[in-house]
Amino acid sequence: MIERAAKEIDGERDDLDWKRILPKKPEAGLWSEFAKDVAAMANARGGLLVYGVRNDRVIEGVDPQDAPTEHLYKWLRAHTQPFVGGVDIFPLQCPDTTKSVLVVDVPASAMAPHFVLGTSSRDKDQQAFAVPARFTDHTTWLSEHEVERAYRDRFARQEDAGKALERHVTETSEAVLGEGDNTAAWLIVVSRPSRPLPLLAPDPQRHEASAVMNAALSTAAKIRGDFGGSSPMRDALTGGPRVGLRRWVDGNFLTPAGGPHQGRLAMVELHHDGTVVYAVDVSRLARRQKVEVGPKVPVEMRVVQNGVCDAIALTHEVARAQHLSSSSDLVGTIVCDNDPHKVGTAGRYPGFVAVLEQHRGFLDVPKDCRCPVTIRQVPYELAPLAGIADLQAAAQSLASGLINQFGIESHLT
Repeated sequence: MIERAAKEIDGERDDLDWKRILPKKPEAGLWSEFAKDVAAMANARGGLLVYGVRNDRVIEGVDPQDAPTEHLYKWLRAHTQPFVGGVDIFPLQCPDTTKSVLVVDVPASAMAPHFVLGTSSRDKDQQAFAVPARFTDHTTWLSEHEVERAYRDRFARQEDAGKALERHVTETSEAVLGEGDNTAAWLIVVSRPSRPLPLLAPDPQRHEASAVMNAALSTAAKIRGDFGGSSPMRDALTGGPRVGLRRWVDGNFLTPAGGPHQGRLAMVELHHDGTVVYAVDVSRLARRQKVEVGPKVPVEMRVVQNGVCDAIALTHEVARAQHLSSSSDLVGTIVCDNDPHKVGTAGRYPGFVAVLEQHRGFLDVPKDCRCPVTIRQVPYELAPLAGIADLQAAAQSLASGLINQFGIESHLT
């Protein structure tokens, strides 16, 4: 493909840049030409940097070992702000093995504009932070009003992402409340990659979705640590996700042909675009034990904490499986059917009540806890390639944001 492109494409384009030699290590105080070239394409519509091809499109070849990929990623992290994620770097060898080229595949970035840091002897008028962009066959620098427009575009994308999260929360609420027990409260957590997946990314297959869910069970146990309790989704998963609308669905909530529900109800959706939907009934045991809560809807605090661990683990494992280099946006909430006629009250909806697990699984309502009428949505941004400590911090933050609304502290340690 490189040879064909060199023969057929006249010169360079905004999405294709030929480079004769490999990038060099940036000198102190100067910006990295490699970082500048990558940021320029990420700020435009993405493209390819091909090292080992002259501007006249003659393939000279390079030795990719002279520029290890870990060094290139290090330069990129040190010289771009925000970091340009999703960049793929790989060598290609000619069929006769006599020459090799290094290809850098840069996606268009949802986090644009990306700045580069430093100065350049060739571009003496550019100092400190500047925003490069690829235009036709060369790199230019964005002016102040162009940077302002780029930020407007980014904020518009982020607003659209927020609306997408809200839409998934609404759709999931309608599903679990419309077909489930209308006296139950449900924990719902939704996550989405902050940077959309490439359009040509293959849809995950059934066995891949199943592997992600199984891996999430193990990761969730590590996140919980010594906190105790079990995964609400462990008994709900069937091991054979069912096909859905551009997603894989598993759990014991939507049972085939109206069959009986078994155990605590839970549902997991792994969407083809990287979205994760997690929902679990957080009232079931309290209703079975007939905990005295009056007309209020019981919410089991331990299940909320363990459910959040499940959702964080699922988000992490999806990111690993799809090789995401961007962060994931999450939102968690607790919902119920607040129609006063369905919960047996007249007029004002009575709200939720916290239920704590006491000795030997006995449930009780703590004194002096708040009984919120609604639960505010709690957002969180999960960093890419997070370790267990980061995942535990994420679970603690998300769980605390929900449980604190009852006037109760949450401790996941």
